[in-house]
Amino acid sequence: MDQSAAPAGPALSRPAPLFRRLGSSFMRLNVRRMAKIKVEDMALAGGYFALFWLLDAVNLTAFGSLKVEQLAAAWPAIAVLGCMGVLFRRTAPTAMAWMCGTAAVGLLLAGHAGAFLLIFEFFFSLVLFGTTKAASLASRASWALTVLLVIAAFAASKNAGIAVAAGVLAVVTLLTPVEWAGNLRKANQLAESESARADAVHDAAQQRILAERNAHDLALEHERQHMARELHDVISARLSAIALQSGAALHAARTASSDTPGTVLLRQIRAESVSGLDELNTMIRLLHSGASSEAPGRIAELAPLIEAHREAGGDVRFSNSLHDGGHHLPLPVQTTAYRIASESLANAAKHAPGKPVVISLAAVPSGTPAGAPADPPSGTPAGTNGNAGHDLLLTVSSALPAGTAGSSTGTGTGIPSMHFRAAHAGGTLTAAPDGTDWKVALRLPLSVPAAPAAPANTEHPTEGHTA
Repeated sequence: MDQSAAPAGPALSRPAPLFRRLGSSFMRLNVRRMAKIKVEDMALAGGYFALFWLLDAVNLTAFGSLKVEQLAAAWPAIAVLGCMGVLFRRTAPTAMAWMCGTAAVGLLLAGHAGAFLLIFEFFFSLVLFGTTKAASLASRASWALTVLLVIAAFAASKNAGIAVAAGVLAVVTLLTPVEWAGNLRKANQLAESESARADAVHDAAQQRILAERNAHDLALEHERQHMARELHDVISARLSAIALQSGAALHAARTASSDTPGTVLLRQIRAESVSGLDELNTMIRLLHSGASSEAPGRIAELAPLIEAHREAGGDVRFSNSLHDGGHHLPLPVQTTAYRIASESLANAAKHAPGKPVVISLAAVPSGTPAGAPADPPSGTPAGTNGNAGHDLLLTVSSALPAGTAGSSTGTGTGIPSMHFRAAHAGGTLTAAPDGTDWKVALRLPLSVPAAPAAPANTEHPTEGHTA
């Protein structure tokens, strides 16, 4: 067997690289790429074909001596191929290069001047829309072809004028589109770079804000945990000790009469300490969990609270004209009324001990002045639509301490806290001197469930009670 003839078969059966690349370029023209063709590219292709017809109509030829009659008769089909290539200048630059390049060579051989338009488009689109490697090759090829064209023109004609004309033609059709497209490509790359930089700066700012927010949330979580530990280890321990000691005192005095003032006082101290310990444990659990809710208080709990103050020697007068005692009011309304009444009682006991305290609960028509007589809705349980157009009015009046106007013995957070509770429940609160009394008036709407609202102005008078 002749071993030297073996490689010849595969070499002959292998298609030429040029046609293989051309075929693969056409295979990549799928429907999705055709759908991305721009309208302006369609208009440009149509304009090119109209120019081809115009150049043929005025009989403007390229190189008459190189004219091939068979191709000259088929120039419209060649022009259509070139215009189709223009359609894919953005979506498939390689296919455009093969189609426009083939059509340009065909029109040159046909003697049609439209070949120069396709050469211009070939280099312009390849540099502007092609890959970096394709754009670089097209730029180098344009310079090489310009030099070769000038040399070939001078060698063929021995005429400097023809060589100069060939150089001008090469500059217009080869170098000009390359330079123009190169500048546009750099401008586009710069715009993309600036856009990417702006996006990166924006993302970095968002990440920084997110990191600061996470750090703030973490700091709040640590603060809550620290407060919970301090409350549990210090305050809770002291309240537990008070409850245990008062319980031991009651046990030691079990033989004494249960109606003696000392026994009643010990029983009250134990009840208050146990209740305070339960509420404190609730707050500790809330601090540990990070929940925003609070231990609820109900209007029904006002009577035991007032009774405890009375047993401790306070003179407290309480009236409740709400239907069913207000037990059916929404829980946020009851909690707000209970907390503000409790805070007002504590302030009165602190700033004016032994002085009378008057507490009243009533339902008044919306817009009625705080001092107007109550007009409670009748026949419908509180908290239902029968309260439409009515407000809950809580008033707490206590005597101003004599000769202490403007003094402050508290932390200064009691009245701002009451303002915040009232605003959060959708109501209003006033706390100011009223003659010889210090009066706290709370208004809460009863027509709709209470909804969170922006905190009211927490500024309060410097004279009178301050918590």
